[in-house]
Amino acid sequence: MLTPSASALPVPSQEPIDDSGKGVLRQAIKQLLDADRVNEAQDQVKAEVMVRGETAETLFLEAQILFKQKQFKDSIQRVQRSLTLEQRDPEAYKLLAFNAVTLNRMDIVEPALKAALQLSPTDFIIHFHLGLLYYTTNRFSMAESEFQTVTRLNPTYMKGYDLLGLAQEELQNDKVVIETYRRAIDLTEQQKLSDESAYLHLAKFLWLRNRYSESLPLARRAVELKPKSAEAYYVLGKVLDKLGQEAEAMEMLQHSTQIDPQYAESHYLLSRIYLRQGHEDQARQEMKTFDQVNRSRTPDENR
Repeated sequence: MLTPSASALPVPSQEPIDDSGKGVLRQAIKQLLDADRVNEAQDQVKAEVMVRGETAETLFLEAQILFKQKQFKDSIQRVQRSLTLEQRDPEAYKLLAFNAVTLNRMDIVEPALKAALQLSPTDFIIHFHLGLLYYTTNRFSMAESEFQTVTRLNPTYMKGYDLLGLAQEELQNDKVVIETYRRAIDLTEQQKLSDESAYLHLAKFLWLRNRYSESLPLARRAVELKPKSAEAYYVLGKVLDKLGQEAEAMEMLQHSTQIDPQYAESHYLLSRIYLRQGHEDQARQEMKTFDQVNRSRTPDENR
């Protein structure tokens, strides 16, 4: 069974663990998991257990493998057992938090991340996930602070600026938000990332301010970066529709529904366009699909 609450988490000591003797094995397992060579990773960990017995480290490595296999309940149990033996490992607390996110155990996520941060205060990944937690729970000022820390610790981390922009939308003036998204976009291009998120976020930010002409090239670039993104085609279709380019808008929206028939927003906008054109049967069909998709969504997807 899962630990019932965050109060059961081990309290870390002030000093991080000296992992100089185990870093080689950790790196080897990480490389195998990154390469999807899970069986080889399992064999290496089993061999370690045969030699040394079950330790905090072997439990942690087993938890990593289970996380890779999406066996999150088993993974969280292993990492909790690891932490009962060794409370000074920030990576174990991070893995505990990541498992807890997938299991929607919010009572565990924040304490685990804070425990990790206590042991590794300059780890930008911990700050990033804390910021993400604060953003999703509407603590925007705290989220902004964490994402600002991320960008200070790692000025080349595009997602830090991208999520900082999202938090700043709730707090800052338009100029600040646009500058932040532009920095994320610059990093996307400099690093040749196939990540359209900063373009989409800025495109949507601008369309909400009726700045459709400025939004259009951003939406087009998002489609170039992620041609399999239903959302990118939807955003482009919506901007084109706002600019009166109805024919191309419909083409983009239809492409969106071909990529992902469950992308409800594209069906809804298509129904509106068909209705304007007097094509009531097509409009009715698109609205029916929109309703069906919405009914099948989880509450979180409908937020």
